[in-house]
Amino acid sequence: MAVTSPGKALRAIFDSPETALMPFGALPLHAQMAQHAGFDAFQLSGGMSAWWLGVSDTGWLTMTEVVEHAKRTARAVDIPIYCDADTGFGAPINVQRTVSEFIDAGVGGIHIEDQREPKKSGGVAGIELVSDAEAIGRLNAAVDARDKLDKDFVIVARTDGYGAAGGGLDEAIRRAQLYKAETGADIIFYEGFHTWEQAEIALKETPGPAYAIGVPLIGHKTVAEMTAIGQAIMPVAFALPGVNEVWRLLMRVREAGEAAPIAEYIDRMNADPDAIGWGAKFARPSTDDVRETEEKYLPRSGQRDYDNNAHVGEHY
Repeated sequence: MAVTSPGKALRAIFDSPETALMPFGALPLHAQMAQHAGFDAFQLSGGMSAWWLGVSDTGWLTMTEVVEHAKRTARAVDIPIYCDADTGFGAPINVQRTVSEFIDAGVGGIHIEDQREPKKSGGVAGIELVSDAEAIGRLNAAVDARDKLDKDFVIVARTDGYGAAGGGLDEAIRRAQLYKAETGADIIFYEGFHTWEQAEIALKETPGPAYAIGVPLIGHKTVAEMTAIGQAIMPVAFALPGVNEVWRLLMRVREAGEAAPIAEYIDRMNADPDAIGWGAKFARPSTDDVRETEEKYLPRSGQRDYDNNAHVGEHY
């Protein structure tokens, strides 16, 4: 049976006539959750990954650090991974290396933005863009590397033309149309819109697969409504409770001056039939995989006793 490449699998999702909901997170565990939940792809957020790794989303992480994180994530699942590649991490030759490294990491596709370096997180003040010519050269360098190494790999052209200094809706649309006409990028990604009306106008004016995001847009339209205006995918930021709710629990512990809030949380978790516990069910290899491997390859005298101890059936 032929195995579909990550790029081909991701490309099919973008080319689907219906808007695809794509879980959007920062960790291999998040990607495993997405796969176990039955989603067809996972988006590794650049901003969330930076924050979870303890740094700001301002171009601080290097290409090799970002790719290494993406590689761990891609190895953790069987569904394709779509990654944020910032500005491509340098001059055209660096952009080509970036594409090569992401392909080698097993990623299905990346988006490359038209910001000047060091980049800013999408939707914040201080964003500036490179010239049309530099943006086009950046994207075409990426496309040429893709075509040489893996034609299925997906290149997405992101424009921050809406929120950049001197920008706006017209500038975002102009840039998107230019990138579609002058480069071989597969998809257009509009960053930072404030309303669905803006997204609808832009998507209508954009040939080929495209999508738009902005905090006010997330989750406020049905899939049918997004499909009708041409939204290719909708990132779903399901990992946000992993910051906000964890912070609230930690603050309850701090305010109580006791560990009781954690004990209460664990009691509620253990009583919930839908709870996933400590997350072991998502791990690869699983504890059952390890046991089966030991039983297959170790002599009986070297195998552990899994059945006669106090923790039979317990997995953290």
